[in-house]
Amino acid sequence: MILDLAHIHLFPIIYEPILSVNLVFILIVLFSKKSPSKSLSWLLVLYFIPPLGIFLYLFFGIPWRRKSIINRLTLSNQAFPQNESYTPKILTENLTISEHVSKRNIFNIASATTNLPVYLNNELTVYADTTIAFENMLDDIRNAKHHIHFESYIFRGDNTGKIIKELLISKANENVEVKIVIDAYGSLYSFNRSFFRALEEHDKISVAVFQPVKFPFVNLRSNYRNHRKMLIIDGKIGYIGSMNIGDEYLGLSKKFGYWRDTVIKIMGDSVKNIQTIFFQDWYFAKKEKFHRNNDYFPQLSDKVFGHNLVQIVGSSPLANWDTIHQLYFESIASAESSLYITTPYFIPDEPIMMALKTAALGGADVKLLIPGKADHILTYLATSSFIEEVLLSGVEVYYYEKYRFVHSKVITVDNIFASIGSANLDQRSLNINFEINALIYNKDVVAQINKDFLNDLSFSKRIYYEDIKNKHILLRGAESLARLLSPIL
Repeated sequence: MILDLAHIHLFPIIYEPILSVNLVFILIVLFSKKSPSKSLSWLLVLYFIPPLGIFLYLFFGIPWRRKSIINRLTLSNQAFPQNESYTPKILTENLTISEHVSKRNIFNIASATTNLPVYLNNELTVYADTTIAFENMLDDIRNAKHHIHFESYIFRGDNTGKIIKELLISKANENVEVKIVIDAYGSLYSFNRSFFRALEEHDKISVAVFQPVKFPFVNLRSNYRNHRKMLIIDGKIGYIGSMNIGDEYLGLSKKFGYWRDTVIKIMGDSVKNIQTIFFQDWYFAKKEKFHRNNDYFPQLSDKVFGHNLVQIVGSSPLANWDTIHQLYFESIASAESSLYITTPYFIPDEPIMMALKTAALGGADVKLLIPGKADHILTYLATSSFIEEVLLSGVEVYYYEKYRFVHSKVITVDNIFASIGSANLDQRSLNINFEINALIYNKDVVAQINKDFLNDLSFSKRIYYEDIKNKHILLRGAESLARLLSPIL
């Protein structure tokens, strides 16, 4: 009995300071001028689970190095002289944009927000099979003559990672310059230093770690991650998409089974824009400047790769515009006949949700493909919470079969436009991460992407409203809680 009383008297001594600190954090949220949905989510977390809420807000909510990042981003945009002035014209031929662009508003948004040149002289290859994409990457790396620039959110130290690592070391031994940008958080750099040591110690290889995590067990910098995936070979070949480096991305994980991702290979002038974004990331992480010379930006006008207009768009949390967010909104809102979306994480904000429902209600054939299994339980529950609402508007929703996992981030509109890249249709990709996408205006390429999408549906299960309206109350409760947290996931 004496022990029980001691605990009763001890409780306010321990808990009251927590409540006082929690009140301070509530006031910080109220005065932070976040979006109402984000503020409400944080207020609910702080109010109902004070100790955990404080920790989560420290972990996810506070932009600890916002000012530093702004300064570094500003400088990274000036990382090397801009010898090519921007003009919203096709630079390789004397043609008007209207001859090649059917979605003019999308083109204009990308041009205005990225300020990058536009090129027509490109050859495009879209890979729906990661094994084939990976083999082609390896072949192009083997044939590199001057430089290899590689960037990935996840670079694992497993067998797949070792293949890339050993090949890069081999090319460096041939006197090919190798530069690597990895995200510290995504690649678990703090825990995997031994794997990267041979790369970092090679005199022809430079490794830049994006936003290093100094205290991995109490990480306060999980926001502002570099989620981009890029490979540039000799300034002539570029790869971007959604595939990271790891065994699971080649379907070698027992947990996920067959892994579906999409990668686009670009040969031609638009590789210059991928290179530009790589150099900005390099300067951001390494503070090293480069000059535009013919080694990094070769003159390709004497060779015809193809007639494919493609725009490269990057987005970051501290740019003047939410470029990919705005492009996704306009892509969805502009749909007239068809809208096909593949995303592993479907956590839309209100504008995206409204555009999606409006497209379906307006008569467009809207199909949404998402995973049928979870890799992150909270994001999976949050995704599930939005499904009922879009089904009611007429959106067709498909779950990729459970022995397969879909990780692609692809949107096609009206059979004439496509977006492929690293950005999910969730609020973290649209507002917080560094991302890169390719916008494609070629009908033949879009037709192939749609063919791959319809093939994916043959391995998927369509979800009807009747399938989910009688969910167990506990599952509905879990989804509702995850949805409340969706702005901060």
